[in-house]
Amino acid sequence: MAVWIDEQGTIVRPAESAGIERSPLRDMEVPDGLPERIDRMFREVKKIPDDAENYRAAIVDWVEHGAASSFVLSPDEVVSRSLPRGDDEARAAACFELGEYLRRTAATPVLGQAAAVPWWREAHRLYPSNWTYKRQAWTLVTTPEGATENDLMQGPNDVYEGNWLDDVIAGGGGEAYTVVARL
Repeated sequence: MAVWIDEQGTIVRPAESAGIERSPLRDMEVPDGLPERIDRMFREVKKIPDDAENYRAAIVDWVEHGAASSFVLSPDEVVSRSLPRGDDEARAAACFELGEYLRRTAATPVLGQAAAVPWWREAHRLYPSNWTYKRQAWTLVTTPEGATENDLMQGPNDVYEGNWLDDVIAGGGGEAYTVVARL
């Protein structure tokens, strides 16, 4: 996600899915013989929309032209393009942040995770389409203790009802995983 904020502190583009580099996963060949679940995951990742080149060009245009850039939006346009936040979404944000606070401030990582899980489950229930809440929670339960890299596969687990691949497929597949920025 990205938000553009000008030198005066004004939001000139609302939060939107954005990337400035093409993922190397998009261009790799899916090897034969992979386990079915991993094969499907790679194929769904390759379907995720990629507009990195255009988004990067828009940023360069904004840097070069400032407020005169055709990609800068008026305050009314920013508001109209912003996702609405109803009561459930606001409560989900509070639940997620409370869980994150408990996770960070607990005496041990195990206690922190145990304290966070109920709040993150509630955030998932209240705002099921929020991938940030899901991915953060899944990562903490699927990444082995002591690992130096996060588990990006985020597979099925005993803590949460969903997982990355099954939720992506249920949501329409990789092509529906993210919303491309309206440039």
